[in-house]
Amino acid sequence: MNINTKFNAGDTVWIKEFNPEAKKFMPESWQIDHINIKISKDGNVEVRYYLGWWQGFWEDQIYATEEECQLACDQKNDEIYQRKKKDLRLNEEK
Repeated sequence: MNINTKFNAGDTVWIKEFNPEAKKFMPESWQIDHINIKISKDGNVEVRYYLGWWQGFWEDQIYATEEECQLACDQKNDEIYQRKKKDLRLNEEK
């Protein structure tokens, strides 16, 4: 079986991190400490990247560049803003 990962241990990657002072998601760089690969008997392959000792991330949760991560942060922040705007509008209608 040949398994290819998108990133390698030691790579610098970017994640969406909520900044409480700015009250929005912002890119934050991390270095991949280790990779955990789980292969199920049904052939399903799961790859998790660990940035230090804590929580693992799936490939779709980490980004190769700050620019790519910034786009994802902007989208997430827009979703939150639209949700809050909708909630305010619903509260005003009550």
